[in-house]
Amino acid sequence: MKTILAVLLTIFALCSCKVSDSVTADQRTKYSEKLTVDQITKSSDLADKKTFKVIETKDVTKNTAQVNRIFEKKLIENGFAPVDENPELLIQSVITSVDFEKEVLGFSSTVGLTDSNSYSPPRTEYGQYGKVIFLIQDAKTNEVLWMGTGTGLLTANEVLNSKEIKFALNQLIAGLK
Repeated sequence: MKTILAVLLTIFALCSCKVSDSVTADQRTKYSEKLTVDQITKSSDLADKKTFKVIETKDVTKNTAQVNRIFEKKLIENGFAPVDENPELLIQSVITSVDFEKEVLGFSSTVGLTDSNSYSPPRTEYGQYGKVIFLIQDAKTNEVLWMGTGTGLLTANEVLNSKEIKFALNQLIAGLK
């Protein structure tokens, strides 16, 4: 009888200590609101080229199309010109991400456990964590002349985090000059 009790207590102790490391865990410990940026560049090959064309596939997602527009606007702001024929550069954006769920706990408007306090039940927020990749290629050789990446929280509640993507892209494009 003592051994059965000891085995049950051991199993209970081990099961209660189990830690889940899934994507649905607390977002604050896993993801940052800011995008982390990194880039690779061949600025000597990029210096004399000023015209570009955006490459988009037929099955482009809404978020990727939006990121392509942001990228195109930033290039125009930095002295590059979009053309349809004979571009010197080809540009494109790619988003790779995983979906996550985060449970946001409810709140109470009063202190204490009374029946008169108003309580908001927990709710689930959805988003995407991943990487956005910006590429600039030589139109003749298809060689990658510049690549910038941003890693972090890309969408929250199915809305693209365009403010952070623009901020990250500003940091990356500063390396083009």
